Amino acid sequence: MTQSIQALENKRRRLLEQLAATGDMRRGSITEQYRCCGKTPCCCKESEHPGHGPYYAFTRKVDGKTKTWQLRPGPQLRKLEREVETYRQFRALTEQLLQVNEALCDLRPVVSDSEAEAGQDAKKNFSRRSRKRPTAR
Repeated sequence: MTQSIQALENKRRRLLEQLAATGDMRRGSITEQYRCCGKTPCCCKESEHPGHGPYYAFTRKVDGKTKTWQLRPGPQLRKLEREVETYRQFRALTEQLLQVNEALCDLRPVVSDSEAEAGQDAKKNFSRRSRKRPTAR
């Protein structure tokens, strides 16, 4: 179903408002890991045991290299989770915005170069007429 230009412009406006309202964000991912400790008498060696943990790691690319921060449950982990989730929402919104803009570009009529120049000339003349002229003293 094709949407009208007006509907797509309204959708784009709403998406831009949502983008403007995004908060702190950061790229990267947070993983939860369970590990075996390596001690022979420990129960983590059993096949049904998941391992010790959870341990959390925040990973991201910095200057082409992977950087990892080891984290414990607490306020810093919750803060990073919020920031990473905000970034995911930002990426989803920008993808939607691109789709809407591409649909708008497809729907808008093709204007010849002479018509486009005439429209630009009308805008220039209008702006010249609306300027205040200096008063002579």
